[in-house]
Amino acid sequence: MLVQQAREMASKHTRANGSERKVPHSRMEEENNLKTIYNLGRKLGQGSFGVVYEATHLDTKKKWAIKKVNREKAGSHGVILLEREVNILKHVNHPHIIHLKEVFETPMNMYLVTELCDGGDLKELLQEKTCFTEEESRHIITNLARAIVYLHRKDIVHRDLKLENILLKGSYQEAKHGINIKVTDFGLSVKKGGVGRENMMKATCGTPIYMAPEVINGHEYSQQCDVWSIGVIMYMLLCGEAPFISSSEEKLFEKIKRGELTFAGSVWDTISDAAKTVLSCLLRVDPAHRITACELLDNPWITGDTSNPTTPTNVLEMMRLYQDDPDEGDEGEEGEEGGGSESLLSQSPEEVSIRAPSNNNSLQEHLDKPPSTHREHV
Repeated sequence: MLVQQAREMASKHTRANGSERKVPHSRMEEENNLKTIYNLGRKLGQGSFGVVYEATHLDTKKKWAIKKVNREKAGSHGVILLEREVNILKHVNHPHIIHLKEVFETPMNMYLVTELCDGGDLKELLQEKTCFTEEESRHIITNLARAIVYLHRKDIVHRDLKLENILLKGSYQEAKHGINIKVTDFGLSVKKGGVGRENMMKATCGTPIYMAPEVINGHEYSQQCDVWSIGVIMYMLLCGEAPFISSSEEKLFEKIKRGELTFAGSVWDTISDAAKTVLSCLLRVDPAHRITACELLDNPWITGDTSNPTTPTNVLEMMRLYQDDPDEGDEGEEGEEGGGSESLLSQSPEEVSIRAPSNNNSLQEHLDKPPSTHREHV
């Protein structure tokens, strides 16, 4: 009865169009109204202007996570990022992307009710394990790629893929069929406005060690920036270190722009050549030569199909192959799109240059940092 009364007190304004899920979006006068619907439990995490609680729905007894954001502390820019995240999550429904159940607003706070991921995040788990086996890494990267392919097909670019933004559904120890991951934190995400160079993105944003060379260079860029981040994540899962590390952000960016990938250290002796080839394809400096997320899913390292020889991954490589040996040029024509040249994305009008702060001396320092829930202007 109390829940029904609270619902009636809320001024419901579900904003949905044909491509959105119907996510309830309600206004309430105060937090006490929310507490007649959910029982707020233990604190799961805290940032500069937000707190995440475990919550139990009083009617169904099902557990959820509630992200509470203080408008004043977040500021106008923080609220814009949160509203962008809500808008993106209303458009998506995928098993490896965090599910948004409903949204509440009071004059002071915003509340996002999402599925509960009680296993922490990949950053915490990597810190605990040091590195993952190749099979574990393959499972994680496969599901991550599936989520990103889904987003890219909906013309959504995440732009801040990193270990902290991949949550775990359930504990690692109890996972019988591999870790169930959920991509989260869509505050920097954008939905493209069309196809063509005029719709490519320009804002420098993200977290330094995961940022693609074209983003660092200030060039126009596409959804291929997400693919680079997948490569960084895969490298870190396999060996426990970022592919590019330096004592300063300036030197780090120079290394990323050069893209000189190495596989030094004894851990790489246990990693297959196929995995190293995938990393080399993901971490190509030129986004036109970088494989797409869709092509990653078709790679033999993912599919397990090693019966066919590796074929060129984009039009430019196919043309180069033909120039090198015209008589054999037809053997590898399986590429469908030019490594990101056909799906070009745009930024929203209010977008600014933003990125997450990071000290890049080592991966360990990166792992030791508390989770960030905001971005800073640069």
